[in-house]
Amino acid sequence: MMRLDHVNVRCTDLEATRRFFEEIVGLHVGDRPDFAFPGYWLYAGGQAVVHLVGSDLADAALGKGTVDHFAFRGGDYDGQKAAIERAGLKYRENDVPGLPLRQIFVAGPDGMTVELQFETGG
Repeated sequence: MMRLDHVNVRCTDLEATRRFFEEIVGLHVGDRPDFAFPGYWLYAGGQAVVHLVGSDLADAALGKGTVDHFAFRGGDYDGQKAAIERAGLKYRENDVPGLPLRQIFVAGPDGMTVELQFETGG
């Protein structure tokens, strides 16, 4: 069963965005894989619900270009990958460093990106 996992936000001022989500929204910084780019994972309880990625490419205008992607966890890796390929959609795969997690990033309508996450079993 698929469930919403997190929202990824690109930001030009990573520290100001972190402070906003901590001080205004009430989230807290927690563990994050050792990605090769700057960022934070912000948690509500035990779940990282907002991922921040530092970027000089983000559009600083309010409401434009800041939400990078939506992520869903669970489902059928083989079946969903086959459906993406049948539809002729662009996608890329990634294994998360240090976690038993595989990601598929797929291009959706209107330039939307959707991340599908699948446990790899260790």
